[in-house]
Amino acid sequence: MNSKTGSRLRAPWTPAENALLGTMPDMKLARRLKRSYDAVAARRLNQGIPSCNPKRKLWRPHDDQVLGTRTDHQIAMLLQRTVHSIRNRRRKLGIPTKLAKNYRPWTNAEDRMLGTRLDHEVAHKLGRTRQSVCQRRRKLGIKPAPFHKPWTSRELKLIGTMPDLDLSRLIGRSMAAVRVRRYLLRLPNQNPHFISWTETV
Repeated sequence: MNSKTGSRLRAPWTPAENALLGTMPDMKLARRLKRSYDAVAARRLNQGIPSCNPKRKLWRPHDDQVLGTRTDHQIAMLLQRTVHSIRNRRRKLGIPTKLAKNYRPWTNAEDRMLGTRLDHEVAHKLGRTRQSVCQRRRKLGIKPAPFHKPWTSRELKLIGTMPDLDLSRLIGRSMAAVRVRRYLLRLPNQNPHFISWTETV
């Protein structure tokens, strides 16, 4: 590094140079001002000036007006931005999200069911998806129900008194769980459409 370049790197910043910060990429401005990239970047950060990214799409006033009028996914396609950028911008401006048409608010009764059964069982009971049940439960800080739920004496007495499918709906267990339990207890199947095999000699 020659003495002229070295003295330039340590030279005080002029108002004209400060005015150029953020108007072009730091590397390009460094070459133009004959300063190092680190010096330009540090000066820009100290001045609180955002970097210039040619590929970055700046938010325009009419872009902000669209936020919250539709779902984030729809606005992302409309503005040709990512859903992540739409969500961050909307939250930064304090704009509530536009819920999808098929969105169904959660009731207090539904919230009380979370964690009392397995997520897929609650989803089936409430007519919701397993994913929505899982997300709601986590949002409320509710622990998932244990995978192996002990059978009660009442449930055991009902096994074999009705079809497995009817019993599974009644006690909130899967039909497979009812079928396996009935098999272990060696109880007959109460399926009206089931015809048992007879032994022949």
